Amino acid sequence: MIISFPDKKKRRIYKENFLYIIMMIFGFLMLVPLIWVVLTAFKTEPEIAKLPITWLPESFLNFDNFVQMFAEQPFGRYFFNSITVAVISLISSTAIAVLAGYAFAKIEFKFKEFFFLLILSVFMIPAEVMVLPKYLMMAQIGWVNSYLGLAFPDLFTAFGVYLFRQFMSGIPDTYIDAARIDGASEIKILWHVILPLIKPALAAFIIIKFMFSWNQFLWPLVIGQKQDMFTVTVGLVAFSGQWYNQWNLIAAATVLSIIPMLLIFVLLQKHLVQGLVMSGTKG
Repeated sequence: MIISFPDKKKRRIYKENFLYIIMMIFGFLMLVPLIWVVLTAFKTEPEIAKLPITWLPESFLNFDNFVQMFAEQPFGRYFFNSITVAVISLISSTAIAVLAGYAFAKIEFKFKEFFFLLILSVFMIPAEVMVLPKYLMMAQIGWVNSYLGLAFPDLFTAFGVYLFRQFMSGIPDTYIDAARIDGASEIKILWHVILPLIKPALAAFIIIKFMFSWNQFLWPLVIGQKQDMFTVTVGLVAFSGQWYNQWNLIAAATVLSIIPMLLIFVLLQKHLVQGLVMSGTKG
């Protein structure tokens, strides 16, 4: 009896399909907590406490949790604070990281590698260790309970410098040399030549940085001591008590807090996907 085995191409297709199925399963499992929070946002407290547990709410048109959330806490103010802090951090860190990345990638100067390693050494310092020194600095200059104080730790990021430096290093020097021959300044070269070529890196950095700034909890809790300076993450704690948690309001506030991050991802997804495709087809 002759046994026929699939050829190499078919085995590769089977292997890829199997990996896709595994990734889909794990992707769905990762979405389960998010799905649960979204469904819980439309449930009443008795529904949440019901046993056995029910996944679907009795009505998807029940917006009482969202109305009550804004009635009990000034979440409009919290959202404004979080957006303001995230925008300040994003603008500052992006500008500094792009300029520093360009300098380290395309400009020769003394001790360049030493300074680059010095910046990367920031990665080795846990953020929690710097909370007290930063707070003392903010107290001395009067930035406690201020937007600049809330945004201070994120005004500069070593990750951004590393990301843009590595990305710009792959851009051919001939583009820059041609622009310099035409008499363009370094700022014009950066703006008209480099930035259009690093849109995928910019999109990735904006998504990561916005999410990181938006989800900050420890530093806003320490520096924002007045309620009108609370961010969304700190405001969520208001629904948690020593003996009782308002899970329906926590879920509703959590759903609303996710929306800005989803919008940022949707708006920049095109550039991010293009960057992944380009990185996979080079060479």
